[in-house]
Amino acid sequence: MTSMLSRRNTIEYGREVLIYFDSRRKFLVRVEQGKKVASDKGVILIDDIIKKEIGSQVVTTLNVKAWILQPLLIDYLERGIKRVTQIIYPKDLGFIVLMLGLEPGCKVLEAGVGSGNTTAVLAYFVKPQGHVFGYESRKEFIEVAKSNLMKLGLDKYVTIKHGDIKKGVDEKDLDAAIIDIPDPWEALDTIYTALKPSAPIAFFIPTMQQLIRLFEAMDEHKGFVDVRACEILLREIELSRKSIRPATYMVGHTGFILFARKVIKSGQ
Repeated sequence: MTSMLSRRNTIEYGREVLIYFDSRRKFLVRVEQGKKVASDKGVILIDDIIKKEIGSQVVTTLNVKAWILQPLLIDYLERGIKRVTQIIYPKDLGFIVLMLGLEPGCKVLEAGVGSGNTTAVLAYFVKPQGHVFGYESRKEFIEVAKSNLMKLGLDKYVTIKHGDIKKGVDEKDLDAAIIDIPDPWEALDTIYTALKPSAPIAFFIPTMQQLIRLFEAMDEHKGFVDVRACEILLREIELSRKSIRPATYMVGHTGFILFARKVIKSGQ
């Protein structure tokens, strides 16, 4: 099966494409013989786009134009991944990836895999030499996450284990960690032991009460420095020839992000 993140220019059966009409009408479609894509703008016959180049235009049965685009990871996060849990939004993940310094070859600890949304982003940035070690306490979530990762062709870069990181992890000398669990202050010793000295860590925290408790626990732990917290607010701008203005609705608070770096404790 062709990877969903395939970069080939020619449209062939078995791959996926993004059919784009406008910002509200985007369809992730697997290219299969005899398939039709129906919308309020008309029908597109998938057989008609075979052998076309990515980026080509196609016309529906109602004579409306659409474009056949190469899907990006963001398209799958927004439209192609099955969700059974709350996810970390792309606006937060982008900043987290930058702050963790992720690059090919990094080995990353993830706690709280959930639907595998964050896992996919981590795997995308550390492949092909790197690896993500995920821990999830609920078995039913693990199967969904594995399915989503296989769909994206990223499963080979991930190992998901059923377990609670507060009880310890098998890995050592990891390059970074991202923790998305309700009580991360209970896992600080585990995380500290798993990371290399100077390795960064990101916690995703939904509420201010949790953030306060985590900060106090880290301050008492004495194994982390460069501790800082933030939240990311995203407001899109509506673009048209008639007017350009801020959108009426925006993605506001989704969670707090707390960063830190491991250091060697005095006396060790």
